[in-house]
Amino acid sequence: MNRSKLLIWLSAVLIVVSVIAGWIAIGRLAEATKRGMERTEESLKSARDLAADTASAAGELQRVIPLVGESLSSTADALAATREVSSNLRKLLDIASIFNRVENLGDSLKEAEASIAEVEVTLGEAAGSIDEATPVLDQAITSLQAIPGDLDQSIAAVETSTTRIGEQVWLWRLAVVAGGGALLLMLALIAQLGRKINPTSPNEATQSQP
Repeated sequence: MNRSKLLIWLSAVLIVVSVIAGWIAIGRLAEATKRGMERTEESLKSARDLAADTASAAGELQRVIPLVGESLSSTADALAATREVSSNLRKLLDIASIFNRVENLGDSLKEAEASIAEVEVTLGEAAGSIDEATPVLDQAITSLQAIPGDLDQSIAAVETSTTRIGEQVWLWRLAVVAGGGALLLMLALIAQLGRKINPTSPNEATQSQP
């Protein structure tokens, strides 16, 4: 076997080995990709469940916040009524202030009214802050409630991609085999062309015989 034939056969062997290696590498790459996609899908599902729980808790908060604001307003109204009663009582005590003990009681009521007034202001500010925060909170809760749906779409896209990976593997392998077959065919044509260009001479044929 002359050198050209040896090179052609060696090239053919390398092509076959490359096709086999490519076949195996594509399979392993596809498996690794599928495992990564499956882990991504699991992470997305966990995030989706967490987002759903968060949205549910936010919805409960959305229902509770107005009640808190109403409770603060009601408490402020009740304190205002209490302060008014205390003021009226103190006026009556002023009329009967001939006793020192009564005067001390009036002073205590006056201090209590001042404390109640401060609490009223604090409650009013808290109720106003809740009223101001409610629209922002509603917008944030609406955004939170949309997250599970967005994650569901992402999960569906990942599942579709995972399914397509298995389909693409055979296309990639087919391309590798087709490329290897094309190269082998080219080698066969080159060998045939070489035989036509350099035919075996009669002397070489005679020498090759025993």
